[in-house]
Amino acid sequence: MWWIRILFTVLVLSTLILALLGWQSGNPRYWQWLKQVWRAGFVVLLLLLLFFFLSRLVRI
Repeated sequence: MWWIRILFTVLVLSTLILALLGWQSGNPRYWQWLKQVWRAGFVVLLLLLLFFFLSRLVRI
C-alpha cells in the first residue's frame, strides 16, 4: 500500500503550499485550486481502492 502513502504525502504538501499561498496573497484562485486538488485526490484514491479490491477478488 505504498501508493496510499505517496498520494497522502502529495495531498498534504499541496494543501500546505496552496493554503500558504492563498493566505499570503489573499487570492481566491489558490483556494479554488486547493478544492480541485482535494477532489482529484479523493477520486484517485477511490479508483485505486476499487482496483485494489477488484484485483484481490480476482485472486480468490
